[in-house]
Amino acid sequence: MTRIQLTELLLSPDIDEMIKKLSVSSFAVPEWTDLVKEYEPSLHKIWDTTLYPAKQNENGGDDFKRTAFGLQKLAVNRISQALFSTPVERVYSYEENEKNKAAVEILEQLYKIDNYIDAENLERAKKLNAACQIVTIWKTYEEPSVVNGETTKYKLTHKTYSEKEGYKIYTQLDENNQILVVAIFYTVTAENKNYCYVYINGDKKEFRSYVKADKWVLDESIVPNPKPLEFFPLVYTAIESPVWGGVEGTILVEQLEEMESFDGLYIKKNSAPTFTLDYGDVTNTTKDSKEETSSDSRRIIVVGKGGSMQDVTWPGAGESVSKRIARIRNAFFEQVQMPDISFANMLNSNTSAENKELLFSDAKAKAADLGGEWSKMFMEEINVVKNFAKIMFPTYSAEFDAIKVRSVVHPYSVNSKKENAEIIATAGDAMSLSTKVAFLGVVDNVQQEVELIESANSAEANQGL
Repeated sequence: MTRIQLTELLLSPDIDEMIKKLSVSSFAVPEWTDLVKEYEPSLHKIWDTTLYPAKQNENGGDDFKRTAFGLQKLAVNRISQALFSTPVERVYSYEENEKNKAAVEILEQLYKIDNYIDAENLERAKKLNAACQIVTIWKTYEEPSVVNGETTKYKLTHKTYSEKEGYKIYTQLDENNQILVVAIFYTVTAENKNYCYVYINGDKKEFRSYVKADKWVLDESIVPNPKPLEFFPLVYTAIESPVWGGVEGTILVEQLEEMESFDGLYIKKNSAPTFTLDYGDVTNTTKDSKEETSSDSRRIIVVGKGGSMQDVTWPGAGESVSKRIARIRNAFFEQVQMPDISFANMLNSNTSAENKELLFSDAKAKAADLGGEWSKMFMEEINVVKNFAKIMFPTYSAEFDAIKVRSVVHPYSVNSKKENAEIIATAGDAMSLSTKVAFLGVVDNVQQEVELIESANSAEANQGL
């Protein structure tokens, strides 16, 4: 959609038609209504009795041991943790002076502390990796607050929207491949109403809210509506498919579930020893012809003659099933580029910390691949935060504009603090003091820690004179 087309659309008196045209996305994102059937174990095909009919036992119940695996959800969690278990590093570039330092500290408190961005990044990653798109909207509201010793009458807050939480998101780009309009839909069942938030990044930036009972109209509870915006207050990002590989990954999980379920049924049915018994030619012997059930504590199969009894259970059945399950499970984790680091696997592994780091090499590549989109989003987001900071602290406007920020995503590493300290100790002059402090990751305020170290070193040097 072009900017001119959007302007004309917003002037249309037919709101229903306008909403219809806003319900289109420039991004090819899978529908959450389809993805949730793969993501939630309780919705997997193994529970579908038309595909896997019930195996009735003697009591009329379903004896089929349906087993579902939440590997898609596990992949989402683990890859999200690989991305953001280590907090994102923000590298600030600015001219060294007290006012610029204060401006950086204001931004850090607003972003990292007041808006708990490290924890939010992990939660946002889970939403994006599962539902393939998220939008985060920032705003201020009137409430006195103190940030880094500076008073303001506003507080900064944010909210992330995801289809995983029941929202429908449509984002359209303009002719310059920039976000032009974002429409967010949701339903309030108790009110029997639909709502639509529209954020417009055209020649005129504004927010509109619509409500639908019988037809779409402007929401009168929002004043003013439309609301002018000083700048576009949101960031959006999307991925083409969920991190578990979409249908390809789910097919592997479905095979695991089918094998495990049938194996559970087989184990129950054949858990009692099974023998063959030949009565031979002995006469006047009464043979038990009672039909056995799956709940019998023993099972007898009467065959021909020969006067022998032997165990006929196939000893290789369990081993064959276990090996196949292991192969398919391994194929799933290879496809999503994550090691199968379950507690049991790691407990039974004698792998050293160095070799465990190698296990994560593919996961790091995956995280680095996804991290590119995040770095782009963080760049846009910090600019949004800077714009709000200028409203909250107008005396620092020039400083906020001058500060350049680069966000660096550090994929999870199994290296311990001791190992990091050893790297720093051997780095010598190859690393600056601030880089060493940041690499160790013990303190939040790197600059303050550097100043304390330099002050302590200076004091020791003076004592030695």
